[in-house]
Order: sequence, then structure tokens, then C-alpha cells
Amino acid sequence: MQEPALPAVSILLVDDRAENLLALEASLESLGQRLVRAASGSDALRAVLDEDFAVILMDIRMPDLDGFETMALLKQRERSRDTPIIFLSAYSEQHHILRSYASGAVDYLPKPIDPDALRSKVSVFVTLRQNQLALRAAHAELETRVQARTAELAAANARLVAEVRERETIEQRLFDQANHDGLTRLANRALLMEHLNRAVSRTRRWAKPSFAVLMLDLDRFKLVNDSLGHQVGDQLLRDFAARIERCVREIDTPARVGGDEFAILLDGIDELRDATRTAERIEEAVAKPFVIEGKEIFATTSIGIAMMDDRYKRGEELLRDADVALYRAKEAGRARHQVFDRDLHTAVMAELRLEADLARAADADEFVLHYQPIVATTDARLVGFEALIRWNHPDRGLVGPEEFIALAEASGKIRTLGRWVLDEACRQLAAWNAYDPRLTMSVNLSPHQFGLPELPDDIEQIVRETRVDPTNLALEITESAIMPRVPFAGQTLARLRDLGASISLDDFGIGYSCLSYLHELPVTTLKIDRSFIARIGQPGERPEIVGAIVSLAHTLGIAVTAEGVETAPQLARVRELGCEYAQGFYFARPLEAAAAETFLRGGHRIDAGVG
Repeated sequence: MQEPALPAVSILLVDDRAENLLALEASLESLGQRLVRAASGSDALRAVLDEDFAVILMDIRMPDLDGFETMALLKQRERSRDTPIIFLSAYSEQHHILRSYASGAVDYLPKPIDPDALRSKVSVFVTLRQNQLALRAAHAELETRVQARTAELAAANARLVAEVRERETIEQRLFDQANHDGLTRLANRALLMEHLNRAVSRTRRWAKPSFAVLMLDLDRFKLVNDSLGHQVGDQLLRDFAARIERCVREIDTPARVGGDEFAILLDGIDELRDATRTAERIEEAVAKPFVIEGKEIFATTSIGIAMMDDRYKRGEELLRDADVALYRAKEAGRARHQVFDRDLHTAVMAELRLEADLARAADADEFVLHYQPIVATTDARLVGFEALIRWNHPDRGLVGPEEFIALAEASGKIRTLGRWVLDEACRQLAAWNAYDPRLTMSVNLSPHQFGLPELPDDIEQIVRETRVDPTNLALEITESAIMPRVPFAGQTLARLRDLGASISLDDFGIGYSCLSYLHELPVTTLKIDRSFIARIGQPGERPEIVGAIVSLAHTLGIAVTAEGVETAPQLARVRELGCEYAQGFYFARPLEAAAAETFLRGGHRIDAGVG
């Protein structure tokens, strides 16, 4: 690799005699450097103002400023202070030589000057200066490179910082999307469970519980959503979430867990009272009207509370029990809070065990039907039976429908169970019609079962398979099953009537009792609830209520059955009021199939004191 060329430098020649300057130039010309003349000390001082020199060759004897005076001035200046000076003199006195070195000269050459010696000495300083300049240039180039590289690194670092920030922004956005609800910006179920399980693990190491879980939702939110639209519903959820956030602390975790369901992890609390106070604050905050799109919307919230204790091993268990408490709060009338306590835990565990037993009951053939007679009030003639399901539980014995129908509905088993009841009742009816072709069979339909779109098809198939006369089949539906879904109910009931079945409105008088719908629905029989019949013969009896129901029904061409008749006076009164039919313990309790058949074979008229 070829060495880079050294830079050219300047040499200052100072002498008051022109011939001496020419001689110096001739001797140094071969060095190939720039030679600058100065005819006096003053000229030399002016020359160093504009240029740096590798070496100054200066005569001592000069008219205005001699060499010593000039050198003294040069040494005072920053630019020329370190420039090497070689004195030239025709005088060889020792004191001149000593003074030269003492004043700072680097050398002393007597005249006449030996050109070779001059070149040799000057070349040393030329090379030194060239190396200084080369080193300075190298340093400058290196500095430039360093600056350029530093700038590159700074730019690269800036890009890296920007990329890191962008990545952090994206990661934060992804974290928010994965852990927060998109509508309310609250924590979602995943983040809530992470905090909840961490709290469970932490608290199990402590002697005293330190947190609670609240489950809450907006009462009748579906009504707002359906009537005012999803946009208003979404804004209501956002405003509801904002009010919840204002009622809790920074260490708490409010979350939206789905639909209008929310949960709150109340962390670092010492007493159940702390949780109930928070629930009360939320109830009070939510009770204030929400103003959305210029409309005032009034809402309430139901809240379930579960306090951490040694029963819980996982966060899901707390959330489950808070949800159960929420359900109980709604059952109790909404707009309130309910604490999950040990009594509620015992009841829930019993329900869970019953639900588990229910799952295998059908396969184990544990369901049976009992049959209660329905009689004509005028002559106590047996006109039919009401089929009543019982669960022959292996441990608990006979269990009534009030204990397991709701479980069947909640677990989705009601269609299977309802089909079994209809099929069994219709098969029994077909067999008993051999004794009495006019005998009817009443079968109860639960509210959830009545709401199944497949119900008419199921009944039609069962009637066809059992070959029962559908006009002998009476389907009993409660007001609570019909009134919340009147248009749908009318269509379903019309299809059932088209099949030939009659429709009985059960437990009439204790539900909605929306009388205006009676003439619109194909109801053939009203069954007056037993609570009205039980008052007969008691203080405060109001026979005019039963009389009004009977009169209304007859005006609409609807027959009336009195339920719960247990005494002769009750039978006499319902006959007097115009009820066509009656059933109750006065005639018989619900009977097993064999006993009911014996009852049927014993005759069509029941000895019940009817004259």
C-alpha cells in the first residue's frame, strides 16, 4: 500500500541583505517546500500573522529589529511561540552562540553557511512539521469520521428508539386488546381472573381474608337494549362502567365479564362490611338517571358478594358464588345486593348435587307420573286426570316438581323431560280410554317448555305415535308462561288447538291476570288457584272474586275448574258459584297409575257427599 504524500510546508527566511536571501533559497530549493522571504524583523512578524512555518531561518544583525528582539516578539505570540528558529550570523563569538540558545533558538549556523548542513538541519524541522500536519489531518479526518459515525449511530439509535417505542405501543395495544373490554375499557374476564387467582394465592398465605368479589348487572337491560336500540344500550353500559370505576379504588379491579355482567375484585379489605358499603355506593350511583341522546334512563343494579375465606382454592369458585348471590338478589326483587354466606353455600351445593342426580335420573328410570282425579261438581262424575310428575329419588324418596323443574329448565333438559311426561301421559290415556272414551288427561307445560318452538311438533308426533284422541288431551299453561310472550303464545296455542287439544290456564288469579288477553287466546278452561278456594269458610272469605272469575270465564265461553278442594263446604260453594269441575284432596290425592286405574274402574261417580 503506497504511503500518502506528506503535505508541503513553509520556511521563513529572514535577512536584510537580498543576496543572503537568494543564497538561502538556492540552498533549500531542492527540499521542494514553500520559501517565504522577510527583509527585516518587522516583515517576519507580519509574515507569521498569516501563515504557519515549519522553521524560521533568521539573521541576528538587522537594522530595525535584530534577531534576538524579533525572536522575543515571536515567542510572545500564540501562533509563532513554538515555531523553531535557527539563527544565522557572520559572527562566531561564543557569547552570540550562547545567547542564541539561551533566547530559545534551536540552532546556530555561522556564515558562510554550508548548504548541505543547512539542508540537513532544515529538513529535520520540515519533516517534523509535515508529520505534525499529517497527524493533525489524520486526527481531523478521524474526528470527521467519528462525527459521521456518531451521527450515523445517533440516527440508528434514534431509529431504534422509535422502533422500540412503536413496538411498545403495539405491545401495549395488543395487551389492552387481550386484557380489556373493547366497549368499556374495563378489564375483561381474562385479566380479572389473573388478578383474582393472584389474590387467592397471596391470601392463602395470610391468616385473615383480604378481598371480596362482586358480581353485578343492570336490571332489565335487555328491555332498554330492545326498545331504544343497541347504540343507546352500549352507551348505557359505558356510563354504567364509568360509575362503577368512580365507586372503587385504584387497587381494585372492575371488569366487564360479558353482556351487561360486571365483576369487581375488591382488594385489601378487612371486613365484609367494606364490601357491602361499596355495593351500597354503587347502588346509589346507578340510581341517578343516565342521560343518553337527550333521554333520561333510570336503571338499577343487582349485586352478588362473595368474601374470600378458607373454602376457596381458585378464583373461579369465588366468581361462581358471587354469581349465585347475584341470582338470589334478582330473585328477591332486584335493585339490591346479596351476600353469599354458608347457608346459601349449603343450598347451592344441594342444588348442584340435585342437578347432578337429575342428569342421570332419566336413564335410571326414576321419574314416575301420579294422577289426580278431576270431577264434575254437579254429580261428582270422574271426567279426567291431571298427570303430575314425581322423581323417585334413590335417597330422598319422592321429590315434587317444584324442586327440580327449574333445574331441568336451567340445564336444558326440560324438552327431554317434557316429552317423556307427554308420552307417558298419552300412553296411559290411550289405555284408560278403553274404559271411558270421554276421559281426559291434563298435562302441565312449564314456562320454558312452552317457549320451545318445537313444542307443537313434539306434541303432534306423540299424539300420532300413542294414537290418543287429541280432543281428550288438555294442556295446562300458567299465566306466567303466556303473558311475557303474548304474540308467540297465541301462535303456539292456536297450533295446539288445531291439533285438537284443549288449553287450560292454570293457577289463574295469582299471576299477571291480564284479562284483556283471554278473549284473544284459544283457552277452553280456567283453573282457579287453590289459594282462593282455601279461603272458603274462613274469616275474610271473598266469594265475589271467585264469582267474578267464573262469570267472566262463562261470558267468554270458558269452563272453570276449582283447584285444591279439600272439604264438603268448599265443594258446595264452588258448585254454587258455577265452577263446572273440581279437583283436590277431598276427592283423592295424586295416585300412582295402578291406584288411579282402580279408582277409574270403581265407577264414574265419586261418593263425595254430592246429592
